[in-house]
Amino acid sequence: MIRLRLHTCAGLAVLLLGAWGSDPALGQTQSQAQTQAQATPALVLNASAEAAWAEVRAALTPPQQALAVRRFMAALANANGRPVVPPMDAREIASGRAAAADDPALLQRPQAYEATLSVGGRFLTFRPLSRASLEPLTRRGAP
Repeated sequence: MIRLRLHTCAGLAVLLLGAWGSDPALGQTQSQAQTQAQATPALVLNASAEAAWAEVRAALTPPQQALAVRRFMAALANANGRPVVPPMDAREIASGRAAAADDPALLQRPQAYEATLSVGGRFLTFRPLSRASLEPLTRRGAP
């Protein structure tokens, strides 16, 4: 009974720390995160970028998709007035496990993952057919 109460108290302490604005897992306060978010301007998604994204989703072969992703990135750069790399979240389809953009498993078997980009308040999701489709979306492959 005492163990349960101590464990519950520890969980409550973590919850309270989060409510006070400090997330120990992230190592930053909410105000730091907000300042960081304000420093990064929101990305613009215009009609030409949306049309390019439709090509990414419609691509049937790895070369088609890789070309469509490069066109999307060019349209996104044109819409924002500078080259940009939108935030990307990748998850393994079978398990839902998150993967970093430079995760070797993601780069070796991209077909097993679903990638989601955050652009202009929208979430753009696709299934990469090859590593070439992911390279423009990572900071290493950015122009």
